[in-house]
Amino acid sequence: MLAGGSPARLNRDEALARLRRGERSPAADAPSWTCPLGPLTLRLPNFAWRRRSIDAHDLHHLMTGYPMTMRGEFQLAAWEFGAGRFPDWRATFFCAPLILMGLLWSPSRTFAAYKAGQRSESLYCVLDELEV
Repeated sequence: MLAGGSPARLNRDEALARLRRGERSPAADAPSWTCPLGPLTLRLPNFAWRRRSIDAHDLHHLMTGYPMTMRGEFQLAAWEFGAGRFPDWRATFFCAPLILMGLLWSPSRTFAAYKAGQRSESLYCVLDELEV
């Protein structure tokens, strides 16, 4: 969640305004992050592509209402592919398995998230202009 953020859903214009104000996720600058996978918790390096994308990704959670749970991450990965994924092959390589897991675990919700993304626009397309 972004500093000063609210759990209420945001529309795209409100989310874009937060990016323009430079509101940052604490995760954006951390050297590593934890990824809970059921009973396991992995500590992974916070790669440059992830640091660059995390603010928009967190705002996508607020825009879509998908929770920060395993199912929510599967749905958001599918939504982002539909709405416009982060333009880095490593992010695609990381997120594609999330969509596949979502299709196995919750196929109708994951497919619905992808279709909702196709009717939306992600924030990733403006990151270069904002130099977030």
